[in-house]
Amino acid sequence: MFSSLNSLLLFFCFAGNGLEISQNVWCWIAGTRWGTRLAGFCGGSGGMVSPWRVATVAAVVVLMAVTAAAAVEESGVVEAPSFLSGMMSGLSTLPVIGNVLRASVHPLYQPLVSPLQPAPITREDAAGEDGERCFGELGCLSLPDTFFHPVHRPINLPPYRREQVGVTFTVHTREDPRGTPVPALQVEAVLNTSFTPQRPTKFIIHGFLDHTGVTWMLDMVRALLTALDLNVVTVDWSGGSQALYSQATTNTRLVGLEVAHFIHFLKNKFGLDPRDVHIIGHSLGSHTAGYAGERVAGLGRITGLDPAEPFFQFMPPSVRLDPSDALFVDVIHSDADSIFNLGAGFGLRQPVGHLDFYPNDGRGQPGCDSLARVPLTALTDGVNLLEGLDAAQKEFIACHHNRAAKLFTDSILSPCPYTAFQCTSYTHYLKGECVNCGQDGKRCARLGLYADRWLGDNLTQVEMYLSTGPGPHYCLYHYLLTVEVADPEGIGGSAHGRLRVSLITEDGEIKDFDLSKERPLALKRGQSYSFFLEHPRDLSFATEALVHWTYEADIFNPLSYCVIFCDTSLAITRLTLASVDVRARDKERREKASEAMTKTNQDQDQDQVVVMCHKQGRAVVRVQSEAMVKVVASPNCPNASTTSSHTLPAEAAVSVTRNLTMELVNAGLESLSSVISAIT
Repeated sequence: MFSSLNSLLLFFCFAGNGLEISQNVWCWIAGTRWGTRLAGFCGGSGGMVSPWRVATVAAVVVLMAVTAAAAVEESGVVEAPSFLSGMMSGLSTLPVIGNVLRASVHPLYQPLVSPLQPAPITREDAAGEDGERCFGELGCLSLPDTFFHPVHRPINLPPYRREQVGVTFTVHTREDPRGTPVPALQVEAVLNTSFTPQRPTKFIIHGFLDHTGVTWMLDMVRALLTALDLNVVTVDWSGGSQALYSQATTNTRLVGLEVAHFIHFLKNKFGLDPRDVHIIGHSLGSHTAGYAGERVAGLGRITGLDPAEPFFQFMPPSVRLDPSDALFVDVIHSDADSIFNLGAGFGLRQPVGHLDFYPNDGRGQPGCDSLARVPLTALTDGVNLLEGLDAAQKEFIACHHNRAAKLFTDSILSPCPYTAFQCTSYTHYLKGECVNCGQDGKRCARLGLYADRWLGDNLTQVEMYLSTGPGPHYCLYHYLLTVEVADPEGIGGSAHGRLRVSLITEDGEIKDFDLSKERPLALKRGQSYSFFLEHPRDLSFATEALVHWTYEADIFNPLSYCVIFCDTSLAITRLTLASVDVRARDKERREKASEAMTKTNQDQDQDQVVVMCHKQGRAVVRVQSEAMVKVVASPNCPNASTTSSHTLPAEAAVSVTRNLTMELVNAGLESLSSVISAIT
């Protein structure tokens, strides 16, 4: 009883506000369609639950608990009073509260909650003493202790019957893009489809509350068939996904059996090689793919699109998706603001693959906080209004969670490579500290369809970070902009201020980059500084740039003050714009290219480095404070640095090590000169 009532209290305490209630895990368990109805009780759009409402609910629940406990103790019979039993039965049928009340059904809690719950429904396929359920040709599923945890997975139910889940495979090919359905109970029907084993095969599995008619699945099928000649098989298990979340999680195990059985049938009848099979799963579908993979030896690849967190995070590998489920497992985390940290995310934060991608740190996806995205999605997604409306309501309910699927779909046809970098954190990535792919190329990978070209064999749980845009095309190109600060007078010291560079594209558009957005820079004369840039357009062919400099003293450094007769300009030798994406070489390019092709690729890499300097070839470009100067790509620009062999990251420009003695001397001389000039 404590577990059930405690769950009810937690439900009301964590229910969130009106607009974001669908982001809450309890409302997800309940079914998000009831989120807006509950929002009125939970405090509307005010954010916090009204204290008097929580107190009222708590008082009612505690009163019911005490009354029930007293009645049970006095009677000595494990049977609740008829009034309370009827009330609890009625509450259990409600769409929101009932989901929580019916959640605590694990054997550990059942003796406590059984007095307040109606009698369970007996199934025809009741389990034996060991809790094992058998499903004919699919095999059996047990309910081991590893699938239970008092905090992370307090519910361990048996799956529905096969007929109730009603798994249906739909085979799509270029000859039959609309697809031909194949019921899981009649897999022989695949012989009447356009399936052929000579083509690679991809399975797509939806998640909680979804079905194969959702727009993101249709868009992914169309993109895959446009890009490659494939067999694309969508898996509909809506009979098991459109249930209580606690039940849907366990139904995934049965769906995994169905998918594995279908792959084995294709192998036996068509000679399909499991290494040519790639399973793509979203949310609960990610773990479903893992259940299928553990039963198919040598399965080629699994892609997890924001694997579901509740009941899976921190559980053993046998419960969730893990690297052993396929030869290659890549995961995209897009909604990993963990509920265990009082967040509202639906997805795992825990790395569970060979490669784990964290776009935008795996949470807070750009554009998801704006309601304007909803009507825009209705107009841009899908091929008709109905598909657009379906995508819009998904965007409104679970934008962050669904972004992983959109990123994968966009990567299929995007000319932008979706380059991600191995890094210790997203913060270090944003500082430009992780943009080196390494000599072997293992520190870079491409998010999405082409992630399997990564060079890091036999590595697991490698965390890759990247930033994306708000859409509809999300990929960003990456650049290193190097600014070489000149010291023509040889006086040393530093230039303090704010620096902005505007790249001019081939068609004349100006793209601004504020290199000192957070704080003024301290640029030591004679040094080079690199800045990490991201942009949705390919700027690698920009041949002109505008450099804007504004002197600004550092209030914590008196040496940076300039009163009179001091130089506030910035002298630079050149700007170098290098595309980082071309450094992320894929496996094809490394292993299959001939020496001639390798030389050509190296020449192409050199073409991706643009050097800009004074348009008349002068050695130094001097930018006065509050002024702007244009630099251009020219054959007269030097190919190597003539100022210093040291290149520092942009962050070092803020805390660069200074020659304090020399700066003190210079400051003293400048002050003395100012005084003498004033007297005379």
